[in-house]
Amino acid sequence: MAESRFKPISEDELASVVDRQIRQSVGYYDSKLSKERQDVIDYYNGVKPKPVHAGNSKYVSLDVFDSVDSMKAVLLETFAAGNRVVAFEPQGEDDIELANTASEYCDYVVFRQNNGYQVMSDVIQDGLMARVGVAKIYWEEKYEEVEEEFSHLTAEEADMLLAAPDVDEVKVELNDESGFFDGELKRVVDKSQIRIDVIPPEEFLITPQSKSIEEAPFVAHRTKKTFADLIAEGYDKKLVERIGAEDDSELSLDPEVLARFEQIGADRLNMDGEVQEQSKFVVVYECYMNLDMDGSGETKLYKIVKCGNVVLDKEMVDRKPFKVFVPVPTTHSFYGSNFAARVIPTQNARTVLVRGILDHTVTTNNPRYQVVKGALTNPKELIENRIGGLVNVTRPDGISPLPQPSLNPFVFQTIQLLDEDKEEATGVSRLSQGLNKDAVSKQNSQGLVENLVSLSMQRQKIIARNFANQFLKPLYLEVYRLAVAHEKAEKVIKIGGTFQRIMPSEWADRSDVTVEMKLGYGEQEKEAAKYLQMHQMLSQDQTVGPMYSPVNKFNVLRTAFEKAGVKNVMDFLTPPQMIPPPQPDPLMLKQVELEERKVATLEKQADTTAQKVSVNAELEQMRLEMQRMKMELDAVLRQREDDRKEFDTTARYAIATEELAMAKEQMATDPANARAIISPNS
Repeated sequence: MAESRFKPISEDELASVVDRQIRQSVGYYDSKLSKERQDVIDYYNGVKPKPVHAGNSKYVSLDVFDSVDSMKAVLLETFAAGNRVVAFEPQGEDDIELANTASEYCDYVVFRQNNGYQVMSDVIQDGLMARVGVAKIYWEEKYEEVEEEFSHLTAEEADMLLAAPDVDEVKVELNDESGFFDGELKRVVDKSQIRIDVIPPEEFLITPQSKSIEEAPFVAHRTKKTFADLIAEGYDKKLVERIGAEDDSELSLDPEVLARFEQIGADRLNMDGEVQEQSKFVVVYECYMNLDMDGSGETKLYKIVKCGNVVLDKEMVDRKPFKVFVPVPTTHSFYGSNFAARVIPTQNARTVLVRGILDHTVTTNNPRYQVVKGALTNPKELIENRIGGLVNVTRPDGISPLPQPSLNPFVFQTIQLLDEDKEEATGVSRLSQGLNKDAVSKQNSQGLVENLVSLSMQRQKIIARNFANQFLKPLYLEVYRLAVAHEKAEKVIKIGGTFQRIMPSEWADRSDVTVEMKLGYGEQEKEAAKYLQMHQMLSQDQTVGPMYSPVNKFNVLRTAFEKAGVKNVMDFLTPPQMIPPPQPDPLMLKQVELEERKVATLEKQADTTAQKVSVNAELEQMRLEMQRMKMELDAVLRQREDDRKEFDTTARYAIATEELAMAKEQMATDPANARAIISPNS
């Protein structure tokens, strides 16, 4: 088998490759960009242009400061004023609520776990003044030890405490008097989170001819750290001790750093003094580059941490943790144009013109004099230039001011021309800043003013779109990705005014996110009014009523509130599914109760009347029935009386007949007693 032409990289070769890439990048930065950025910072702070002569006016026109801060104010008001500008798009009908939750959670990470406003402010400022603003987003593993004391625990409770996963060290003692356990422990608290750090421009390195972060063969973050910092971050202590005494002046004396701290007198750092070795600063490089570490012929992305000649760590990663903002991009180049540097010529010219006006005014008010020799009694009286002071002369024409040329009438026109030139160069107009008083007049309606302001902000809108697409969208997608990958524990955050439990690790991957930008005059209020108008129209249209459900109404009103800048919508609106069944009005209940009582009374009265009629009818019927029964009974009684009488007659006849027969028989046998047998009635 033929031997491969590719060889694995050794530790020494790796350090050499990284050093070569660093030198190429540092050379480009420190020679070209650093000088430009230093000049921009000086002009921004009003240090330049310096006066030509010591006696000239010290006035400096702050055009660079004005342009940068005006553009930054517009962008911050748009993206960091409290309105939700970034939202994840639902990937289906069942994903609407989860997409909203993901948007709220990413806002929570950016603005609450991190200082989102400061991050955006620094990135925008770096982008406007240093061509590019860079932020580093990553997952930070961080644990803190907290000491706690406990007492009066039973044996079971002490065992449970010892078995807790976050308890590191426990000291337990049995209290003989109480019979319970006392002691102290160290609890390890997980403080890991997503971190967003803004990298100073001089600390970011990239291959000079790169087109983007993704395509760059080499990207690095260089920063100052102490030996103690490196050991605390988990790097091998033996490797850290091999670094040696490195010099951090590479960053401490960087021209950008010196210019940045010149205003407070900290442009020269004191490098003398006794400092512990573990507290000395060294420059650490965190490099990202494609390497073939095993000689297979395929390159993969590696993160390499290097300090001095020592490679502290190397690991394979899937992406570079940098998100950038280039306000004025240049085609096929990572670095664009410098926004602030465009205004430097205007600041130079304007400063010279205004200094000339001021110097002319001073010279006119305090002219130089020509004096005839011997005309002054005391020359000191003229030199003092005291208001109302006397100057003794020997002749009336002995003193006269030197001729002073008049101010060029085109100076003020030139200053106005420079203002227009600055507006064209930066896109920040006086109208969009609210400084053009001529735009607001009786002849110009509010609609016309709004249109003028909107048209004057076209350049600002383009820069805002660059910020949204280059920085915000990738930032939020990376926050979401890191949350899904690392947030294993359940989180409780406030969403729409209510606290909810979420589990980011169970979320699905997302790649679609939108950014809303409203930069014009009152555009946020217009958007809110548009939804309120739509709500009013749909509510009044009876034909649309069945289609405009309570859920639809809630969504429209919630969107209107959010457009108006109200984030805690749930404090004012309750979702339809959370609304309890409608409860009747107590007054209506009372009226209904009274009506029911009235109806019950009427029904009772009606029932009483009906009962009376029914009873009377029943009584009459009973009376008739009783009469009928009495008549029948009377008839029966008469019949029975007749039957009884007939029976009695028949019985008496039978008895008499029997007695007569017996008498006849007795007479035949005993005539003497026969008469006694026959009864008197026979």
